[in-house]
Amino acid sequence: MSHPGLLLISTVIPIPEHIEVGKLIGREGRNLKPISAKTGTFVSVNTNTNPAQIEIKYNPHYSPSNNQINEAKDLLNNLIKNIEKEKKRNIRLLEKKKEKNVGFLDDFDSGTVSNNRVVSRYQKEITVKKEKQRSKKKISTTIKSYMEGGLKEGWEMEMEN
Repeated sequence: MSHPGLLLISTVIPIPEHIEVGKLIGREGRNLKPISAKTGTFVSVNTNTNPAQIEIKYNPHYSPSNNQINEAKDLLNNLIKNIEKEKKRNIRLLEKKKEKNVGFLDDFDSGTVSNNRVVSRYQKEITVKKEKQRSKKKISTTIKSYMEGGLKEGWEMEMEN
């Protein structure tokens, strides 16, 4: 907190460890540059500290005020919150995708039909393909055993003559 008469020259915001610094900065500074320009401050990231931190300093080319740094601080905190929300959303989507895949595998293994048309169609395609393979193998085995038996019988007949 700043005192009304005291000019805030700089401040530091620690970056939560679960936030990727690259996401915070954005490609070519897309996230930080607009904040810096809007508030008339210098915003930089210091990764030499643990945890990494954002440093906000007032820009001497503008008339200095505490509002500049406080506004930059608020915008950066909002940016961090948005990145956290996006990360949580992505994790939830990934978990849902994993659940769907695990559910599909469970359905396939147990032989039950899934309520999901796409999954059940895919499951049917796999089942039909496997059934065709089994059928071909069975026919091939039958033909092979017949041919082996037929050859033996044919050989035996020739030997008798």
